[in-house]
Amino acid sequence: MNHFVASAWDEDSLSEALSRGSPDIVVMDLRGAENALDRFKRLISPYDQVSEAPRLAIADRSRVVELTSAYISDFVFYPFDTDEFALRLNRLLVRSEPSRKGRLIKARGLVIDTESFEVTVDGRQLTLTFKEFELLRFLAAHPGRVYTRQALLNRIWGYDYFGGLRTVDVHVRRIRAKLGPRHEDLIQTVHGVGYKFTP
Repeated sequence: MNHFVASAWDEDSLSEALSRGSPDIVVMDLRGAENALDRFKRLISPYDQVSEAPRLAIADRSRVVELTSAYISDFVFYPFDTDEFALRLNRLLVRSEPSRKGRLIKARGLVIDTESFEVTVDGRQLTLTFKEFELLRFLAAHPGRVYTRQALLNRIWGYDYFGGLRTVDVHVRRIRAKLGPRHEDLIQTVHGVGYKFTP
């Protein structure tokens, strides 16, 4: 799966990075500076979508005590082997993404079976295209998290897709129509930003 990488070093750059969407994982560089972890906590505390993501720390061996914090999901010592780094990233991503096999996502009468690719609303089966299913499944798997149109386009259609952002709007509109008037508000528009799933 493709991922977009955004770097942030202060409040302004973090805000800019989050305008692209909520992170699936956060990599913290804790090398060198004293109290780096405390500074990082203060920086991200206003942003729920960051504080909820798994966190991988890069640190010097001298900071091993700091790395025992429950705030850190996993860590690697610098210098690190790139294969080990990739392995730890993938492990955290797998943990944070709901398992697809046999997984039922339920919300207010909506049931998404990610194994059989079936979706029902109050027992009524919906006929969705593959992209509609993937978009609904992804949003429903991350309730309350706001995603920009660009982030959803990258995630569902891929970075090499040349269509415009309107593609996302069209698919959301079609999904809402199929959900029906009692459930169309499961996908809410965050004006000026994108969309979120609200159970």
